[in-house]
Amino acid sequence: MNIDIAHIEAVLFAAAKPLTYDVLADIFESPKDDIILAVKELESYLVHQNRGIRIRISGMGVELVSAPEASEYIGQIRRKEDKLSNAAMETLAVIAFKQPVTKAEVEEIRGVNSDKVLKQLLSRGLVSELGHKDSIGRPILYGTTDEFLRSVGVNSLADLHEEVTHQDDRVEGTSDMTMVTAVDTVDETEALTTNSQDVH
Repeated sequence: MNIDIAHIEAVLFAAAKPLTYDVLADIFESPKDDIILAVKELESYLVHQNRGIRIRISGMGVELVSAPEASEYIGQIRRKEDKLSNAAMETLAVIAFKQPVTKAEVEEIRGVNSDKVLKQLLSRGLVSELGHKDSIGRPILYGTTDEFLRSVGVNSLADLHEEVTHQDDRVEGTSDMTMVTAVDTVDETEALTTNSQDVH
């Protein structure tokens, strides 16, 4: 079936979030392989036409994002919005590289109370409760979410660890500063994510 890539672009634009190939196949009532080819065609078209939007494929699916070349201007919009605090970024880094981890373990690494920042990360969907540790008091275990992976533009935690390896050969016992540097791409990547308001 010949799928009009303009229709795929419209669907991704309207969704304003990642859609899996299976969902797209259901929407267009087409085989998944045809959808994959059509998405690749759209991806190539957007690049060759030097459009202001691009295709990004992650573990969460396919989505439209703003072109990297426009990041300076998109960033000006994002800078006017609330960003993660340095404390939240540090906490997120610890959780990303030590998960599953309890609040007490996060606080032991950071040396400060993390109640407020954990609530912020939970509210933004970057961190979630994974269960309870089998120890006295059964404290809650925290870990990062698919939204976190989408925000930093990687498909898995293994990919994130690989990026850190390129920055610092000391993967085992990575310092807090190295972890924060790796996860610090959250705000930068969020600045590239396109939603309907960005395009207008």
